[in-house]
Amino acid sequence: MSGHEQVVPHVMPTGSTDLAKFTQLVRDRSPFTFVRFSDGEIEVLRNRKLVISGGVTEFRGKRFSNKFPEFDQKRFDPRLGQDVRRDLLASALFEDPAYFKGIPSRHNNALGDREFMLRLNGGFSSQMTFSDLFLNENFIQARSEFFTLATSCFDHLLVVGNWRCELKGHLSKGNLVQIPDNFFATYQQTLENVLERLKVAPDSALVLSSASSLSNVLGHRLRKSRSDLTFMDIGTVLNDLMGLPLSTRAYHKIMNPRTLGEKFSAWRYRLHNEFQLRW
Repeated sequence: MSGHEQVVPHVMPTGSTDLAKFTQLVRDRSPFTFVRFSDGEIEVLRNRKLVISGGVTEFRGKRFSNKFPEFDQKRFDPRLGQDVRRDLLASALFEDPAYFKGIPSRHNNALGDREFMLRLNGGFSSQMTFSDLFLNENFIQARSEFFTLATSCFDHLLVVGNWRCELKGHLSKGNLVQIPDNFFATYQQTLENVLERLKVAPDSALVLSSASSLSNVLGHRLRKSRSDLTFMDIGTVLNDLMGLPLSTRAYHKIMNPRTLGEKFSAWRYRLHNEFQLRW
């Protein structure tokens, strides 16, 4: 390296700048893909058993109770689910300037998961961001501004979600692409059915996907076959606009608290370590 050359450091993600980047891409109608690798996806990539079913969670070798609804159920068994893991790994390794990967980070108390994903990808890149970019401290802005803008900027909208979903509000103009409970059990059939619907989507459509690990696979496949589509893994950020409960995640409590108890819970959550997105 000559004395005149400089190494340009990577700019680490922040919740505000990365959401602003996505906002500009939407305004410009510049197609991009955002897929989220949360702790569940990391467990599958690590080839470890993951169960959320019947009020019981098996996670990282531990077993404990949960209150997740039926549509949140999933079961990955390393002895049976290698097709899911293979496709999830392909999604995690795929590189493209307009293919953004959200991964867990410091505020999730998940530095091990973050470093696992970085090692898998050969280090940090400008396509890396937070798995919960639309959640926690960005939750209200994402709902009130970002997704309102996104759904108004595109002429055509498709929403991938549980079969119980009923699209409401600014999602009501969209077409629902249904998936079953615990798609792991019918993975290949579900994947083929959903891809068949999405591959014939109108040109330059917006696809919002709330489909657990299936979203990662769909985002990867569509980026390769339909790069004109804008695809975003939305998790549970718009649950109520999909006819699903807005009470299944901790960050939901900061949305329109009414009673004193709800306001106190929202205030306490804002003080929680995971509220502020920290790389």
